[in-house]
Amino acid sequence: MFCDVEDLGVVETQYGKKHQIRLVWQIAEKMEDGRPFSIGRRYGLSLHEKSALFKDLKSYAKKAPPQNLDLETLIGKPCQILITHVERDGSTFANVQAVLPPGATKIKVDKDFVRKCNRPG
Repeated sequence: MFCDVEDLGVVETQYGKKHQIRLVWQIAEKMEDGRPFSIGRRYGLSLHEKSALFKDLKSYAKKAPPQNLDLETLIGKPCQILITHVERDGSTFANVQAVLPPGATKIKVDKDFVRKCNRPG
């Protein structure tokens, strides 16, 4: 389930300075303390057909996203995400590999989740 869109501002990337966002999802699995896991992926803020954001949103919606898409409208929408785990320097990292249309399992954003833009500090 999409649960947040974080505006990261203009960030230095391997391709120069680019406006970046982070899409965040909650998944059904719970952490040891009972809270749901959340996972995010960083994207360049571009809906060009070769961009990762375009490709993931097209995979999710089964059609090309409109160029004027308000990403905030994704919040609360169900989807499936394909996660791979990568080991690096003795740590395991979860990476979002694909965003897919919703499946049979439906989850809701946890009632205690606070979007990053609404957190203090």
